[in-house]
Amino acid sequence: YAEYLVALELTKRGYKVQILDEREDKGADLYIPKEDIAVEVKSALPEDDGWAAASFSTGNQIKKKKFDYCVFVVFGDKGEGKVQKISVFSWDELEEVHRKRTGMAGFIDTNPCLLLYAPSVKAYNDYMKKYPPSQKLHIEIQLSKHPGRYADKWSKIGR
Repeated sequence: YAEYLVALELTKRGYKVQILDEREDKGADLYIPKEDIAVEVKSALPEDDGWAAASFSTGNQIKKKKFDYCVFVVFGDKGEGKVQKISVFSWDELEEVHRKRTGMAGFIDTNPCLLLYAPSVKAYNDYMKKYPPSQKLHIEIQLSKHPGRYADKWSKIGR
C-alpha cells in the first residue's frame, strides 16, 4: 500500500512513475525514468509508545546506492490504514544507516540496519543510553530534533 501511496503523490507532482514489474530499474520500489530517479519506500506501524522503524535489511541497497531517495511512511494505529507521518530522505542523508547495529534489531543476521523514528528527542536519547555512542546515527538525531526537515518534503525529489 505504501508504494502505491508514494507513487500517487509523485504522479500528482507531475512525475511519470513506474511501479512493480513495469520498472526499468528494479533496484528500488519506484522508478521515474524521465529523470532517472529511483525511490525506495519504507513503511511501519508505530509501536504503542510512538516509535517506528524502517528496515534496510543488511544495508545492501544503501551500500550499492540502489536508490536516490527514500520515503518512509508511518501509518496510524494498527488496522486504521491512515498515514500518520511521511518523511522524505535523500540517499546522502541515509548513507550511514547501512551500519549494522548490534542489539537493536530482532534478527541481527538479516535485519541489522535500521532507521529509528523516535517520538521525541528525549525518548531517543533515553533509549540510546543503553548502547555505545557509536550506535547513534546522525540522521536519527536530526529526525528527532527537526522532523520538519523531512516531513512531507516531496520537493527534495528531483532537485
